[in-house]
Amino acid sequence: MFAPGPTIHKRITAETCVHFLHFSEEDYATQGNLIKCNPAIKSAADRAAITNALKTGRIDVLATDHAPHTLEEKSQSYEKAPSGLPLVQFVVQCALERWYDGLLPLDLIVHKISHAPAKLFNVHQRGFIREGYWADLTLVDTKKPQRVVQRDIISKCGWSPFEGYTFRSSIAATWVNGHLAWHDGELDDSQLGKPLEFER
Repeated sequence: MFAPGPTIHKRITAETCVHFLHFSEEDYATQGNLIKCNPAIKSAADRAAITNALKTGRIDVLATDHAPHTLEEKSQSYEKAPSGLPLVQFVVQCALERWYDGLLPLDLIVHKISHAPAKLFNVHQRGFIREGYWADLTLVDTKKPQRVVQRDIISKCGWSPFEGYTFRSSIAATWVNGHLAWHDGELDDSQLGKPLEFER
């Protein structure tokens, strides 16, 4: 069982993003500018070290560098193409790949994605499944794989660095502020998000 570290007592914290757990420099051959980010994706050894740092508590939060640049922008020369990737749609599935690989326990992934950020930033009534808290929930089907295809990409930029990759899980439903926003492949954005409140 994962034991969460003393995030609330730390004065210096660290985070990483899911694409650093997934890609390595070998992927530049096929992905090119699509995985250009800052800091840059580096070697498989760096990826392993980042994963281990999450596991041992050196890194406190697992985040997403959601930067939905257009394909036109990313298709420029390397020097001109902007850094950043559209990631938020597949952040949970990408993180869970490390669980399938036996590299990160499931409760640690939940902690690093949800509990730790809520504690670190003192977010009011978020980040935990508790009575009285806002229901921001994701229901994951761990037995149903999903191959990422262009028609399923929700981001307005219309592309994903995971296109063509098959995740070993799929998202069955998502609730935002208690509203069923995603279910059975359909998006219901009739209720929009609410500003976060902080206990500071």
